[in-house]
Amino acid sequence: MKQKIFDILDSLEISYTNYEHQPVFTCDEAKGIEIPGYRVKSLLLRNKKSTNFYMLVLPDNKKLDANIVRYYFDDTKLSFVSEDIMIQKIWLKPWSVSPFALINNEDRDIQVIFDSWLQGQYVGFHPLQNDNTVVLLLSDVEKFLENLHIKHCFITL
Repeated sequence: MKQKIFDILDSLEISYTNYEHQPVFTCDEAKGIEIPGYRVKSLLLRNKKSTNFYMLVLPDNKKLDANIVRYYFDDTKLSFVSEDIMIQKIWLKPWSVSPFALINNEDRDIQVIFDSWLQGQYVGFHPLQNDNTVVLLLSDVEKFLENLHIKHCFITL
């Protein structure tokens, strides 16, 4: 699965480094792995009626206040998507969520929201599997998303 991501990054001439490691299922587990770049978490949320979906990317040590997103987008209460919806939307289970997973979002109905703190940083994301981490500039992740026609923005989370 990761080769699909590598192929897209290569076609866009995006510089990245891939790190292979033991599978990790939580941010706490990932702390034991030495990888350069800012440590982040990617969370998939939905509004009350499941009409709007958001992928939030923020530092892994930051606690999410979903009300910030709710007010910013003038939306209803937000909650995490179920595993079933996650599989339907991005074909992955919770421990591999990342902006790279949006290649599988055929409806292009998930908006990515990056914490403003991450602008200009090197970040690491799983390339559709949790035993690898791809490190690249966040601006290159934006280029990846733009290539997929995925909306994204920066707000202070």
